[in-house]
Amino acid sequence: MKVQKNFSKKLYMIIALVLMLGIMLQFSRSQYVLKFQINESLARQATLASTELPKAELTELEGSNYCVISNEKEEYSKKLSANAIKSLEYMQKKTVAVDINVEQPDLTKCEVVILATNEIINMGTPEEIEQFVYGGGYIFFMSYLEINSEYQLLYRLFGVTSFGDFVETKGVHLTSNVLIGEKDLLIENEFLSNVSVTVDLDDEAELLAESEKKIPLLWRREYGQGAFMTFNSTLLSEKMNRGFFTGALSMLEPNFIYTIFNSKVFFIDDFPAPIAYGKNETIYEEYKLDTPSFFRDIWWPNMLKASKKYDMKYTGAVIESYNDRVIPPFNNSDDIEGNSLISYGREIIKSGGELAFHGYNHQSLVLDTKVSDKFGYNAWKSEEDMTEAIDELVNYAKTAFPSYTVTAYVPPSNVLSSTGRAALKNGWPDLTVISSLYGEDEENLAYVQEFEIAQDNILEMPRITSGYYDDIYNHWAEANTMTGLGVFSHFIHPDDVISSDRGNNMGWEELYLQFNQYMDRVHETYPWIRPMTATEAALDMRNTLQTKVNWRVEENSVSASIANYQTETSYIFRTDKKVKRLHHCEALKIDDNVYLVTAKSSEFKIELE
Repeated sequence: MKVQKNFSKKLYMIIALVLMLGIMLQFSRSQYVLKFQINESLARQATLASTELPKAELTELEGSNYCVISNEKEEYSKKLSANAIKSLEYMQKKTVAVDINVEQPDLTKCEVVILATNEIINMGTPEEIEQFVYGGGYIFFMSYLEINSEYQLLYRLFGVTSFGDFVETKGVHLTSNVLIGEKDLLIENEFLSNVSVTVDLDDEAELLAESEKKIPLLWRREYGQGAFMTFNSTLLSEKMNRGFFTGALSMLEPNFIYTIFNSKVFFIDDFPAPIAYGKNETIYEEYKLDTPSFFRDIWWPNMLKASKKYDMKYTGAVIESYNDRVIPPFNNSDDIEGNSLISYGREIIKSGGELAFHGYNHQSLVLDTKVSDKFGYNAWKSEEDMTEAIDELVNYAKTAFPSYTVTAYVPPSNVLSSTGRAALKNGWPDLTVISSLYGEDEENLAYVQEFEIAQDNILEMPRITSGYYDDIYNHWAEANTMTGLGVFSHFIHPDDVISSDRGNNMGWEELYLQFNQYMDRVHETYPWIRPMTATEAALDMRNTLQTKVNWRVEENSVSASIANYQTETSYIFRTDKKVKRLHHCEALKIDDNVYLVTAKSSEFKIELE
């Protein structure tokens, strides 16, 4: 009898275990189905975005006039003004561009004057400048200033007690949080090299940044009812330093608020993709595994763990084949791995991520042999051949995921010609987002973007940083785009791990440790940023770009009226006052005197003590 009872007990336990596994399987499947439903919803929004572009009710922004004064005949001034105007456009500030070759500035029509030259006289007479600031105006010098008679009449008003020669300065030390979350950041690298004037400052000047050797680079000095902001440098002529401009401008005026996108996007290029069989010496020495087994058993589980730990959503950019064919047919690839796409792709989607396209193969969509030769690629023969390859890629993905719609594209090697862009649209009607590069390309080969809606309604959403380990250039670029745009957009490749240069000759154990330290710093510095996939972030960006905000900034309150408000929008707000009461918005303190404001309605207001 006792044996029978024990057998019955074990039988019940087995049945219970089977039922539990069945429930878990059903739950897993339901979660997977839910992710597909979310994808279908995004795909519908993407389709709507490509056909209906709503117009904001306002034809012109209202609020303070930000007058950008430049000399468009000088290349340096032209670069300064272009960066200032684009930054103000992102911030949604009313901008008045003044080219001194066309007209003379009228300071009485400006609340804030931004001088995008190094000549004070371009702004007006010394008397006009002094009266403008004393009466409550604000002036931002974007560049070092030439030492001339006008400068010698005014320099003490800027907070300068003495000045010397022009010198080449290197590095930067942030003595303030002009870049959000980065007070005390010290960068000694020579990539931050520029021309400055040696100066000494008075006690009333607030030093915000200095060079590695303590030459003042950025300072604010009040005068009367207004203030001067001086950037003693040439760095603002470079696109990647726009966040420094935004941060400095936000510290010039009291109670400053501006629009951001608030998104964190993480791309894995060339994944899922065919993985070459064989052994990598470093990886095999560490794990005694061949390359495909390492990526399956070690790398991918580690990456999934990191995504949960640091609140990231992966956008995997699919490659169908690594052959170098640019002539049809494209349906007989030797290295297609449907199982790899299905298994890895399924896990990306289940983790909350997204599948994007990288290409049928890794040959950039260009016809120009000079460009393709730079990367060791083959140039395509025609737009029609490109379209046929894209069509093959779309069918390949549909075979693996019949109910899934891919909407985002990452150009191989971040290179894409106008012909290739047209081929993408022809072979792939669901194309909604293109994500290439944000930074400038000195060789003029890359597909460089702004965060914008293109004329054909494709959403341009560039990437900013890359790699598994934290380097100083990544840190600086990230700090600038986080302050200026509220965007962290990063990409890696699986084979960075086995590349001697991109992996910095580290094994995976060391590289993964560095990757965790990198992502931990980002997460600790910006815990408020919203994790999104490429399409989620692009559609959210589109909603923000389609709004227009009327700002009303007063001594003890800031309010906004948002035209074409569709969903929650995000703003950075700097104030040295305490927030007293909020109306139709939320405010989260993210740094000293800095708040993330989320609008819950088309009208919101912040009351201050």
